[in-house]
Amino acid sequence: MTILYFQVRTARGALRPGRGPAQRLIWLALGIGLLAAVCVSAAEADQNVQPPRDLVRIGIAPGTWCGVNRNDASAGIAAWTRTILAQRGIDGVVQTKLFETPEALSQALRSGQIDAVSMLTDQFLNLQMDLQPAEIFISTKDHSFTENYELLVLQAGGITNVAGLAGRKLLLQANSRTSLAPQWLDTLLARQSLRPAEFFLGALTKIESPSKAVLQVFFHQADACLVTSNVFALACELNPQLRKQLRVLAVSPEVVPSLFFFRPGYASKVRDQLEPSILELNKTSAGLEVLTVFQCDSMIKRPLSCLDGSRQLLAEYGRAQSRTASITPAGSLQSVNKK
Repeated sequence: MTILYFQVRTARGALRPGRGPAQRLIWLALGIGLLAAVCVSAAEADQNVQPPRDLVRIGIAPGTWCGVNRNDASAGIAAWTRTILAQRGIDGVVQTKLFETPEALSQALRSGQIDAVSMLTDQFLNLQMDLQPAEIFISTKDHSFTENYELLVLQAGGITNVAGLAGRKLLLQANSRTSLAPQWLDTLLARQSLRPAEFFLGALTKIESPSKAVLQVFFHQADACLVTSNVFALACELNPQLRKQLRVLAVSPEVVPSLFFFRPGYASKVRDQLEPSILELNKTSAGLEVLTVFQCDSMIKRPLSCLDGSRQLLAEYGRAQSRTASITPAGSLQSVNKK
């Protein structure tokens, strides 16, 4: 587990981050939007240094930094966080801990070693109920805090239903925003008594660039792709031919892919200062820059009931897994390619 911390104090001038590293962090921030606003990690801490009293320790679950070098992520996030916290006059320390497994993070949360968490929704719903707070923070896009997934195929590709994907190549947009897409795909197949995607498809390839996933289907380099509705809508704005040549085979229910929350019972002066800044990012110049670069509209606070759609999807996925657990696929398994 990597542990980083950085002391933040009010400064006269706001630091402006470089554009290069920021672009590499766009999809990371969509999955851990709040982390971009509140955590700082500029250098490895000397273990002998006693941190100040006003400290918030943020745990980062696996999957939320998908495809991004950890040190680059920490440095990029620190640049914006320094600006935001300095504008609010916050004097405190933010320490980040990157965990390798959800189980390790859960144990740290249980023992009080961390005060706040950025994690994927399925990981959150697996936590014990007493570790789940009454309210969570979620990033918004196009004024919505939920995502829909779309399964796309070529109009002229001969695939007219989900069963037609048998033995075909499918590209999966791979980042925190699509953390629930594999589960939805398996439930979609299970509804038609079909095997899970890893056995049913000819190849399942994870691809970090969602636009490339759409274009590879358009140029007949893949049979299908699974991306967010926002990605497909933007691709069609840039190239109207995509909407004419591609067919939406299925659309998922609305889900919340990732979230941020404070540990139940955690109280501090730093938290009292951080929460308003999280909710008012879209009201300051520094906050607007963060939201623009990281492709978010705002951060909002919602009760746990906002996860009901995601909870229902995961429950259906669990039932589908139970039905197929005792089934051994005939013959050799279909290959699953991950890039």
